[in-house]
Amino acid sequence: MTQHEMGVEDAAIGLYRSNITSTDRLMATKVGRDELLADLLEILRRRGKKKSGHHMLLIGPRGIGKTHMLNLVEHRVSQDSELEESYIAVRFPEENNRILSFADLLLGIIEIMEGSDPDGGWAKLFQSLHMEEDDQIIIDRVLPRLKQRCRERGVTLLLLLENLDVMLTEQLKQTRDIHHLRSFLMDNPHVLMLATSPVFFPGLNDVKHPLYDFFDIQVVGELDETQTLELIQRNLEWDGCQELLERFDELKPRLCALHTMIGGNPRLTMMLYELIGHEKLLEVRSQFNKLLDGISPFYQNRIKDLPPQERAVLETLALMREEPRTPVRIAKKLRKSQQQTSTLLKRMTEAGYLTVSPNPEDRRSRLYRIKEGFFDIWLAMSHSRVQRRYLPYLVDFFSGWYADPTEREAKRRELEVRSAEAPSERDRARDVEILDYLTEVGSEEERHQAKLDLAMQQFKDGVREGGKDLLQDVKSASPNNRLITWMHEQARGWIDGEVGPDIRTRMENIVEMWREQRSGHLERAARLAHELGSDFSGSGLHKLNIALQQELLEKLDDPAKRILALKDVFESQRMDGQAEAALQTLGEILALAKAQGGKQQEAYALNGFGQIHLRTGDYETALDYLRRSLAIQQEIGDKSGEGTTLNNMATTAHARGDYETALDYLKRSLAIQQEIGGKSGEGTTLNNISLIYVARGDYETALDYLKCSLTIQQEIGHKSGEGTTLNNMAATAHARGDYETALDYLKRSLAIQQEIGDKSGEGTTLNNISQIFKARGDYETALDYLKRSLAIQQEIGDVAGLCATLFNMGHIHLQNDEINDAMKAWVTVYMLAKKMKLAQALEALEGLAGQQGLSGGLDGWEQLALQAE
Repeated sequence: MTQHEMGVEDAAIGLYRSNITSTDRLMATKVGRDELLADLLEILRRRGKKKSGHHMLLIGPRGIGKTHMLNLVEHRVSQDSELEESYIAVRFPEENNRILSFADLLLGIIEIMEGSDPDGGWAKLFQSLHMEEDDQIIIDRVLPRLKQRCRERGVTLLLLLENLDVMLTEQLKQTRDIHHLRSFLMDNPHVLMLATSPVFFPGLNDVKHPLYDFFDIQVVGELDETQTLELIQRNLEWDGCQELLERFDELKPRLCALHTMIGGNPRLTMMLYELIGHEKLLEVRSQFNKLLDGISPFYQNRIKDLPPQERAVLETLALMREEPRTPVRIAKKLRKSQQQTSTLLKRMTEAGYLTVSPNPEDRRSRLYRIKEGFFDIWLAMSHSRVQRRYLPYLVDFFSGWYADPTEREAKRRELEVRSAEAPSERDRARDVEILDYLTEVGSEEERHQAKLDLAMQQFKDGVREGGKDLLQDVKSASPNNRLITWMHEQARGWIDGEVGPDIRTRMENIVEMWREQRSGHLERAARLAHELGSDFSGSGLHKLNIALQQELLEKLDDPAKRILALKDVFESQRMDGQAEAALQTLGEILALAKAQGGKQQEAYALNGFGQIHLRTGDYETALDYLRRSLAIQQEIGDKSGEGTTLNNMATTAHARGDYETALDYLKRSLAIQQEIGGKSGEGTTLNNISLIYVARGDYETALDYLKCSLTIQQEIGHKSGEGTTLNNMAATAHARGDYETALDYLKRSLAIQQEIGDKSGEGTTLNNISQIFKARGDYETALDYLKRSLAIQQEIGDVAGLCATLFNMGHIHLQNDEINDAMKAWVTVYMLAKKMKLAQALEALEGLAGQQGLSGGLDGWEQLALQAE
């Protein structure tokens, strides 16, 4: 189809002035009005022959197409030979502000008829009367001439007049003028009026009014969804928009959403039609504002005519923009009973103010809305003060226009790029304003993400106030969303210059991950989340990493990507001491690995189970998991995994006092790590070997291994390993009585563990620091460190650490002559160590029994434990 040939006037669409839209276009784009037009024309044909019958009145809200219908009738009268012979169309302008009396109406008729009179008689008559002050003189001279001319020519004057309600209720104040009008229309068979009104005005229903039951009333209703789509399609065809026509099916969901927002109002539909091809997104605001301002007096009068309770219902519904308008919710907003509210809703629905539909979320309830879409928008705009920054109708518009999340995100990115390259500040501000409105669209989570993103852009551009407004919007974010909360806190710090470049980089990466998620690029989002997870874990932000990965997991279906994210969650839970949560995460990894046949990931999960049970002191269970993991790793040739598992198995043997077996495992692990170049594993293994020599009292050999380990850990930046190594180096210095060196190592270790959030390591280090102060005789400081250690170990369920800390606390209590407190601590250690078979703790207690005068070694502790129960 080629583009329609149009001149300037032909191309225009008259949203407010119908006369600038070509008649050809009006005819070609007519939708949903064929039956009404046919009825009106048939009435004209019958009336033209009989010269009798009712006058006609079209009633419908602003923008519904009443003016369009008058244009079509006028056009058809001029094109139909039969009608053209029978009628002279007298078309008044839409605003008839000069008609303040019946005489003014007559003057208006002859002024309009000037152009249809070749003799110029009407022009001369108008010129002689248009300044006459006496209405009766005008009536006496004009009325007979009109009757005579119509009789002579055998024609009827077809008066096409708009806003009859205003003329009859506000302009014709004198009762005699109303009676003159009635007589003119009723007693003169050569006059027929076709008028319009947006409402049923009082005179139509008042039996005492001169014009009661005077008109044949036709209600002009809204277009339905199908008709709205047809209206837009016909205009696209008229304008030759072939590209848009080819993808019209793609546009339909968006157009249907807009139909829902504005109702089937043709004027609003055509306003939005102008945006389809060019996406002049903010121009709709000026158009809407123009309409809103122009129509305000009409709607203000309309709502004043309603009882207070019904006005309250309308305003309440208009402001319920983001929640279902069910009777229950409406009643709560009105603070009225459900029965009262239901009665009001029923009455207003029957009166045509409201429409009701089934609730798709709950078929037992119904949803109400204001029937006239533009009235709904006007009420929301007029009465909303809280959301004044975001105009409600524009939020609705953007929600409908960008209903698809992927398309919405693509638009955000396009606007970000465009605003950065904008040739002027005005263009940039326009694009940023659209971005701002898009932050009000989507789920709560998406809105908060988008606001934080735009706030960061504002801060970069130096627009502090704009960024602060956005952060204020996010302030109400759910406290359960740890990631949003953290981002909000950091963004506030950004405003005040308290956030460094490293934090800003993390924030930008989080925003990028959110964008990838919303765009549906989950593989890229998963990669970013994994990189961020490593960064967070290395900085001790374990809970934040867990929140980040869990947010991603809600959107991931791919098993391999889910396992990667779950592994990140597990590592943070393990470091943060969340034993129970870590076991649950490992269970998910194991189930996914088995379902996918992923042997390596299955071995990883089994190894993880071993680590958690090892930490809680359940060595039998730990060793069982580790052996199963080792068998799989050896089967598939996973050398790196095998080395890690051997290391963990050595830890179980060491805890039981089986140093030979532990050393054998460690040497096998070291050989593998050195073979494959696994520096991290090598550093850990060297560290663990040193512990065997410490247990044997060979501190020099132990220190050699530890120095080698520390060099590797620092070389590869393995903070966790560095902290552990420093801790063990402190143990060798302490054993030799070099407390200053030992304390220096421990303080360095503690700083690292607190930085990276290594709870288990922190608890151990605090315990070890306490022993330095105990050796110096500063029992008060020693006990303070032990209490801090105990709190952490209780939090993370570190049974072995608890035993060590309680054992040392017992000795402090003993030094302070607090014998009962010391014995309670040691009995607790015995019960824990016995249950978990902690060899080192039981060996220490056996030696302590004799010192405390307990007979039978461990039997003595058993007797005390039974008494304690």
